[in-house]
Amino acid sequence: MEYYYLVASQPWLTLGDKPPVSLEEYLFSAAPVLSPEDYEELRRVLEGRLDECRSDFARRWRDMDAQLRNAVAAVRAQRNGVEARRYHHDHGGFEVWIEKAVADAYAKADPLERELALDRCRWQIVEQLAAGDPFGLAGVLAFAVKLVLAHRWAAMEEEAGRTALAEAVESVRTAAVQGAPRQGGS
Repeated sequence: MEYYYLVASQPWLTLGDKPPVSLEEYLFSAAPVLSPEDYEELRRVLEGRLDECRSDFARRWRDMDAQLRNAVAAVRAQRNGVEARRYHHDHGGFEVWIEKAVADAYAKADPLERELALDRCRWQIVEQLAAGDPFGLAGVLAFAVKLVLAHRWAAMEEEAGRTALAEAVESVRTAAVQGAPRQGGS
């Protein structure tokens, strides 16, 4: 089924910019347009329940994202001298360019830039997956995944990061003080 109006009315999204619609607003706007089956598929994608999805787009997105996550786990495991196999998720297919994108991302010294490069790879994956059906369900679901990514980046604020770091440092400090041997006691 084609969803020309819905896809054509989707706002422009950019990683790092505040998305113009919430996930709930997008789901609400799609409800009267999508078939009941496609609406439920959109809901599952927005909720991250990819294992329950039935569409070709969602299945391929799940597989390619699993490959990306496996590549990340392999790099991290190698850096830490541990076995990556226990973090491996099965997936169908294999894309060499995803492995290269992960290697390129981990060549960056800045963890934030590394994470941005990984999400740009995810963005590219969903654009590629929707290219064959841009006004069909694939186009709708690709926008949904990109909206989730855009919201993730919009939620990353420097002040919130500083607060989280301060709380983590204080937690470690408190644990160290509580675990320290008492001086002058019996």
